[in-house]
Amino acid sequence: MLKTYAVVFQNERTGKVKMDMFTDPNEREARRSFREVYRHDNYRILATVEIPEITKPEPEKAVG
Repeated sequence: MLKTYAVVFQNERTGKVKMDMFTDPNEREARRSFREVYRHDNYRILATVEIPEITKPEPEKAVG
């Protein structure tokens, strides 16, 4: 099952902190995906957090 992860990272050259989201089966794979996408500069991962899935409640059916 795939989950969405927010990866918070810092550019080691500029010091700027940013966040990107990745959909992977686990946190390790999300970090691996991050490193593939952001391989052209030096970044340090500060945090990786699973984004909880939000489901809409089913509308109540009228009885009548």
